[in-house]
Amino acid sequence: MTLWFYVKTSDDPKIVGNVVCAYNIFEDSHPKGEYTWVLEKGTGPEDYWEIRGKFEEIKDLSDIALVYKTGNTVVLGEVNDDLVDNFMDPLLEKYGFDNIKCVATHPKA
Repeated sequence: MTLWFYVKTSDDPKIVGNVVCAYNIFEDSHPKGEYTWVLEKGTGPEDYWEIRGKFEEIKDLSDIALVYKTGNTVVLGEVNDDLVDNFMDPLLEKYGFDNIKCVATHPKA
């Protein structure tokens, strides 16, 4: 299942993405070193950011989520449902329950 988080905020996507990334730093959880989530500017023509997972000793990054703004809402999209706690905890703490919506979708096979 794929999740989409909608955060009602005047913050820009970079700030919201950094809130999630700051929460997701794991030390000593893997023999390849510290595992962190990093925010990178998207390379396409649209204005968006990518949350990516990175091991300290590995150069390859894994895709975790897209982050972009639409109207007065920041969207964190294409999130695997295994990572729901990694998103909900920091978003609830910063933005509150009433400002967050979550939509679950099933990807087409």
